[in-house]
Amino acid sequence: MRPKVWIVLVAAIAVAACKGKDQAGASGQSAGQPLGQQGMGGMKMDSMPMGGGNMGMSGSAMMPMMRAHMDSMMRMSPAQMSAMMAAHDRMMSQMMDRMGADMRNMNMSGDAKWNALVDSVKADLAELPGLQGKELSARMKAHGDRVRRLMAMHEGMLKGM
Repeated sequence: MRPKVWIVLVAAIAVAACKGKDQAGASGQSAGQPLGQQGMGGMKMDSMPMGGGNMGMSGSAMMPMMRAHMDSMMRMSPAQMSAMMAAHDRMMSQMMDRMGADMRNMNMSGDAKWNALVDSVKADLAELPGLQGKELSARMKAHGDRVRRLMAMHEGMLKGM
């Protein structure tokens, strides 16, 4: 992707992530679009570069976007989190697939700490859709912490190469 497009995309995500609830609307929905099909700021998930069209993007290239997505998820109400769960699952799967590809391309394998963290994130993704209310909010916060640690570990491994 061209650098100018990345700059515009990251800026758009940052602006969308910074909007207050009163500015984003009570439900956060765009006209005629179900909440579950939206990204941050009403952007369709299919229009984001993590869709199938940019499979060449490395795991590290999508880190800023995933950080913005996780920040956005942390500020959502449990109902909004539930509505975004399918899109979140897709984004997480793509990120983890790309992290794995990065590691394979560098002939690296995960250590026990990495594998345990990946397993915990996958367990979160399996359990989050069945949760509601405060239980969902609490688990999403813990999930967000694990995702951030996973991204930091991945970046550390890439820097070590």
